Amino acid sequence: MTAQPAGTSASASAGIGRWRLEWLRLMRTRRWIALVIVFLLVGFGDPLLTRYLGALLTGASNTSYIHITVTKPQPSDGMISYFSNITTVGTLVVVVVAGLAFAVRAIPPLAVLYLTHIPSRAALLVPRLAIVSVAALAACGLGSAAAAYETSILLGTPAPGATAAGVAVACLGTLLAVSVTFAATAFVASQVAAIAVALVAVLVIVPLSGLIPGLASIGPAAFLNLPAVLQNAAWTTDDWWATAITIGLIALLVAAGFQRARRWEL
Repeated sequence: MTAQPAGTSASASAGIGRWRLEWLRLMRTRRWIALVIVFLLVGFGDPLLTRYLGALLTGASNTSYIHITVTKPQPSDGMISYFSNITTVGTLVVVVVAGLAFAVRAIPPLAVLYLTHIPSRAALLVPRLAIVSVAALAACGLGSAAAAYETSILLGTPAPGATAAGVAVACLGTLLAVSVTFAATAFVASQVAAIAVALVAVLVIVPLSGLIPGLASIGPAAFLNLPAVLQNAAWTTDDWWATAITIGLIALLVAAGFQRARRWEL
């Protein structure tokens, strides 16, 4: 048996320790609870609201001169409501949790410790990026499962193919929010400012990009709307383009974040 150099063993142990530290940070700060609770609340709540909204509106109209006629909600309506709301509410909580994890320069004494004791920016940031991404995907998956379950009970079983496609796209959408936040924290040291920049980018700039000629049906704005659209429409070539462009944008944002992080100074 060939003995490994002591330096290699110590480096590997330190690498494992950083991954464990990020996992413990997520668990002990209770940030995972914020992710899970928000996605589950939307998952359980939106189909319920969809089921009884018509009755609430009809009851209200009986006491006034306004008469409201509401059609019976369909299973697709429950999933559309969930996917539409998770694009905003879910994105908000993902950006905040990611911003808290990625803003390593927000506290100067800790920034000095990180930047002087961890050998590379990749070693510092990859565990954070991976752990937050997995947590966001897991929360989105749980919320989507809750929405499908609640919809099947209250409105009927949603279409399996459309639901699965919507869940996959919605979960990938959470990675877009994570990547935007990662890039923002790489360029902006302040935690609050970086989160604000990321929120503006995801909730304002990305939707407005759908107004650009040529990007309306194939850009990231179309991609974020895709989970709801797929509940009543078949997958098209434009949808594949929107997915490919969004994946490319995610990769570009992550690469830009790492490139900027390499130039950080104490």
